[in-house]
Amino acid sequence: MTTTEPVSSPPRPAPVGTVSPPGRTADPMAWGMTAFGTTSFMLGMYETGLLDRAGVAIILPAAFFFGGIVEVIVAVLEVQRGNSFEALFFGTYGPFWIIYAAMYAWFLPRVPEANTASGVSLFLAMWAVVTAYLFIASWRIDAVLSVILALIFGGLVLLAIGEGAGSALFLTIGGWFTLAFGVLSWYHAASDVISSTFGRRWLPIGRTHAGPIGVAA
Repeated sequence: MTTTEPVSSPPRPAPVGTVSPPGRTADPMAWGMTAFGTTSFMLGMYETGLLDRAGVAIILPAAFFFGGIVEVIVAVLEVQRGNSFEALFFGTYGPFWIIYAAMYAWFLPRVPEANTASGVSLFLAMWAVVTAYLFIASWRIDAVLSVILALIFGGLVLLAIGEGAGSALFLTIGGWFTLAFGVLSWYHAASDVISSTFGRRWLPIGRTHAGPIGVAA
């Protein structure tokens, strides 16, 4: 006599956009991209000259708390999730905004005016170097992120040249690059958070890899 084992029903999917399954954390990337995009857009408004550059100090609190601290928190969360690229992305640009705010609030007034431009230019150029290899790595993530990083690289190079050479033209063009990647960062964040609540990707980002990327043994 044969017996049949009961067939278990498949597990029900977790509710979309509400509570993460036990043992998992919510994807923090939309939070980080929102902070990055918002702070970048604010800076771009001044760098382009759409707002008087004399008022750029107004964005320093946003740069420190939203663009800076929030992105550092997101970087730590991405480390816990095993996402090396996202951890480096937010762990790079979060400190960028903190340093930027601190530099203009506390340190530049203590530097001789003749040396200010070269120092700011060096600061921007160093982040352009990091952005260059983040851009290459992003080819395995998604197309929109690759475009964002290409614009960040171009913007940093233009702003570095503008600061070093005292060129208003390069600073203005770099400001338009900053506005562009700020808007695209908002788009990426919107795509992620809307897909988490609706359960499908409404705003395409050209994703090339579905999950966390690890290093092959």
